[in-house]
Amino acid sequence: MQNAPHRPEIMAPAGDRASFLAAIAAGADAIYLGLKHFSARMQAKNFGLGELAALTEYAHKKGVRVYVAMNVLLKPGDARAAGGLIERLARMVRPDALIVQDLGLIPVIRQAGFAGEIHISTLANATHPAALAVAKELGATRVVLPRELNLDEVKLMAEACPEGLELELFVHGALCHCVSGRCWWSSFFGGKSGLRGRCVQPCRRLYRQGGAKGKPERLFSCQDLSLDVLTKPLLDIPQVGSWKIEGRKKGPHYVYYVVTAYRMLRDQPGDA
Repeated sequence: MQNAPHRPEIMAPAGDRASFLAAIAAGADAIYLGLKHFSARMQAKNFGLGELAALTEYAHKKGVRVYVAMNVLLKPGDARAAGGLIERLARMVRPDALIVQDLGLIPVIRQAGFAGEIHISTLANATHPAALAVAKELGATRVVLPRELNLDEVKLMAEACPEGLELELFVHGALCHCVSGRCWWSSFFGGKSGLRGRCVQPCRRLYRQGGAKGKPERLFSCQDLSLDVLTKPLLDIPQVGSWKIEGRKKGPHYVYYVVTAYRMLRDQPGDA
């Protein structure tokens, strides 16, 4: 008897209610999103607790998991406010997981009474196998791999993945100029920290070489990510439990069609 094929979840981004509902309509298995505070995509509309409570209840009825990204670095005076927000989130919304960058937030999460899963954000830069063991010791159940890793590096991480920990991999969306958003350029350029969710994306702007007469070019912008051609070999890595789509600032049409495309690639690999 043949083993059932590996079936990672398809995780959709949602920056507003319309994108959230589009993800469910497209057949996403999970949705990740941010609140009005402590989110790495503060330019997105994001969600208040009352709205998110209703949407999460609806998602759970449809069998869709909801993950809340609190994936920014905390300042010294942020812990009390973050803890209070997590306490209300656990009581009112009951999401399935929190996604964190700042490892110091993990004990705050547990002290605030959140009993769900803890996922380590790609912004925490777990770029080598030893980091996975540390994540497991801290109580994480999932690590989001940096999207800059190639397939061989992903396989090495999978081989080193401790039991009880799974990996999440970006399959589609934007690439930062620096490794997984660990960038201070926006802070220097405009006083808005990317590590606090306010990146002004200077790497995507036009620049000239050779003075005013130079042709404007996107000298620093990376080509965006699309792993559609690698979905078949990814299905052979059981430790990768989630395919993540970037785009919390995108609209519902993007969410619907990209989720649909990767769901087809996962469920019908022979037709790809």
